[in-house]
Formats: sequence, C-alpha cells, structure tokens
Amino acid sequence: MIYRALGRTGVQVSEIGMGCNRLGEAGPPDRHWIDLVRHAVELGVNLFDSSESYNWGRSEEMLGRAVGARTDVLLATKVSRMREGGKDFSAARIVERAELSLRRLRRSRIDVYQLHSPSRADLERFDWAEGLARLKRQGKVRLGAVALSAHDDGRWLIEQGLAGAGKLVEVFQCTYNLFETQAAEALFPLAHEHGVVLLCRMPLARGILTGKFHAGQEVAEGHRARLDGELQARIRQAEDLRPLGAAY
Repeated sequence: MIYRALGRTGVQVSEIGMGCNRLGEAGPPDRHWIDLVRHAVELGVNLFDSSESYNWGRSEEMLGRAVGARTDVLLATKVSRMREGGKDFSAARIVERAELSLRRLRRSRIDVYQLHSPSRADLERFDWAEGLARLKRQGKVRLGAVALSAHDDGRWLIEQGLAGAGKLVEVFQCTYNLFETQAAEALFPLAHEHGVVLLCRMPLARGILTGKFHAGQEVAEGHRARLDGELQARIRQAEDLRPLGAAY
C-alpha cells in the first residue's frame, strides 16, 4: 500500500480508502461485513468513508464493531438528509447526529466529519458552521469536511474563509475519475493553494473502470453502476481504455 500525507494535517492515509455505502446491507450476515473491513485493514487500508444514512446507521455500526477505537484506522462519516427526505444542517442537529454516529462507531472522536452533499442554499441557510465548530472545540471531531455536490461550492467555502488548512472545513470530498475530470481544473489548484484535503469519490466510476462489465452485458439489478445515466456508453469507453490500462 502507498501512503500519502492528508494535506497539511500531519496524518498519513492509504492512497486507497474504502467506501462503505453498502456496508451492513441486508442479506449477508454481520460477520461478512466485519471480516471485509478487517481484511481491508490487513491489506493496508487505513481510511474508511461512511455516513449515518448508509443503511440507516448499519454501515457505521459495522465499522465500529470491526475496528472500534483503533488509533491506526481513520473513520470518516457524514451528517445526511433526514430519513423523511428533508434537509436540516442546523447546528443543533449536527451535534445531535454526531453523538449518534460516535456511539455506533464506538469512538470518542470522528476523524473526518462531513456535511453530506449540501446545496449552496443549504450552506447559506443553516448555521452548520456553529455546530461543526462546537464539535471541534469539544474534541469530538478532528477534521471538518464537506462532501461537495458542486465544485463551485468548494470555491465558495474557500472564498468565505471557511475552508483551508487550519480552518473550520479542512477536507472536501469530490467526484473524480477518468470520465469526470472537471474537478482537476475547477477545484484542485485552489484547494492545493489553501491546503484543503481532497478525498476523491468514485475513482472507478461505480466499478465501470474495473473492466468487469462488457458492452451489451446486462448489469445486475441493485448494482450501483446502474445509477450512472450513461452506463452503456461508459462501458464502451472503458473497453477502449483497456490497451492503455494494460500498458501500465
């Protein structure tokens, strides 16, 4: 495993992290999910990304049971939209939801605590900054973060003085892969200049870039790749990239 500095935080993380969206899904026994996480740790993964909404807390619960308070493993999670579907990124709710996440993760501190895909209107409307600041002062959150829904929102947070090394928000999560490279121009240089950590989600485009799909093949129901509106076109593009992949 290759390790990298997590921005200017002084933390070293594995180049490959584990996204935990499906952790704790119905079907396999709990032992399956716990062993999966522990095997990833054995392979050198030390950063796991979850959310309170992933299987409605089950993902966090499996992480807590698998690694608990291990100091050599970093856990990132998110405060999400309400189960009823509305959004509330108020200070009071952020603090309340963080306490529940801490309980499920079996930790006294969340390493990276993210707002889960807020819109610009959400960022401007709610007093989320007060809640995140309170959690950091209390030592319950190490690094404040936003899982961005738009790259421009990251630029706005930096311009507002809310994001950067040593600021309230020190980490952005954004989509970046061979199909979706916009962040490289729209966000990467500015984030680098201000010392914002970047966690890149969907680097393999929901599995399309692994090469396991083939043009014309039916993708199984329930697979996250089916969420891609350009699925078959991207499968064909991925096949065109095979010679390049083989060369490396």
